[in-house]
Amino acid sequence: MPTVAVLGAGTMGSGIAQVAALSGWEAVIYDLRPEFARSQIDRIHAALDKLVERGKLPVDQRNAAAARIRAGGQSADAAGADLLIEAVIEDMSAKVAAITPFVGVLAPTAPIASNTSSLSIGRLAGELRCESRVVGMHFFNPVPLMPLVEVISAPHSDAAMIERTVQAARGWGKTVVRAKDTPGFIVNRVARGYYLESLRLLDEGVAGVDEIDRALRRMGGFRMGPFELMDLIGIDVNYGVSCSVWEQMERPSRLAPHRIQQELAAAGRLGRKSGRGFYLYDAEPPVPAVAVQRRSFDYPPELREAVRRVASAGAAHGAEGSATEEYVFARVLATIINEAALALDSGVAAQGDIDVAMRLGTNYPHGPLEWAERIGRRTCAALLRVMDRMSADGRFAPAAWLTA
Repeated sequence: MPTVAVLGAGTMGSGIAQVAALSGWEAVIYDLRPEFARSQIDRIHAALDKLVERGKLPVDQRNAAAARIRAGGQSADAAGADLLIEAVIEDMSAKVAAITPFVGVLAPTAPIASNTSSLSIGRLAGELRCESRVVGMHFFNPVPLMPLVEVISAPHSDAAMIERTVQAARGWGKTVVRAKDTPGFIVNRVARGYYLESLRLLDEGVAGVDEIDRALRRMGGFRMGPFELMDLIGIDVNYGVSCSVWEQMERPSRLAPHRIQQELAAAGRLGRKSGRGFYLYDAEPPVPAVAVQRRSFDYPPELREAVRRVASAGAAHGAEGSATEEYVFARVLATIINEAALALDSGVAAQGDIDVAMRLGTNYPHGPLEWAERIGRRTCAALLRVMDRMSADGRFAPAAWLTA
């Protein structure tokens, strides 16, 4: 029976252990707090019980999976593991400290995988001094439900280690996309535009929180608007990822974190988990908790025509909207498409993997590059050029793929 050693018993680690155990692997969870690891195993058992109650898991399979999950003791106990997955907090020093005791214990054929969402796999490998064995294995929350895993190769990652990691994820029923070791990989980089450009629209007084969310749901077919989604993820978490990607990408203006998010996080207004973020959650439906300071915006004929072309070709199910709704939708969508195209230009991942990652990792209705093909690459580039001429920071400069 293959074995995975999971470092960290939190939400991600316990989810990974559950998925592995259901797929026939033994999952050993290591945590600095043994009692917490045991309590999380109890929670996994309860989750398996719910699957049985809903008729989604036979009792015998539930019992077999539960028997395959246990808490680990010393790092020496991981000598027989076929794969190690680190799932501790998103901090480089914490990850290095968690993995280091296991490096000399694991068999040389066992990949050392990090579940980081945005930190450098190459830097982690360098600090661990085992550069060929370290790979990225980024799961999405909740792990048992989300089908995507990003497998990330650093400059010195051994091809065999990458392949073993890919095969493990596929064996657990996951869809795998491959990415190079760049900040945010695919999903957390390309998704920045959905949040950041929406924040800029709010700050410019173009539309309110609920109006932007509604425009992107209705015209774009997104399941949740950007402000609803930030509140669900946690404003502190989303802001932290934005900062990490921006810093590692050497602070490009298009990826700059926004002061509104920073101010909300500093004030403890973190979204649903604190009861207040962009929305107030003391009643249903939630009401906007961030006011918009409405201002008129420059909407010359050239911009209006470029917006209309993108909005009409890209809208979900032929949806129509007001001039403001079209502008919100087209501007945010063009930003997402451009970031995906820039990632493609720089070889982060293949075109198909970028589209699959965004559909499965963020529930986008279409992959951004296939969306661009549907609209017309040059139509997208034309809107970006108009917006770039009106912008002072150059953040809309179109990617080469869009102008080819």
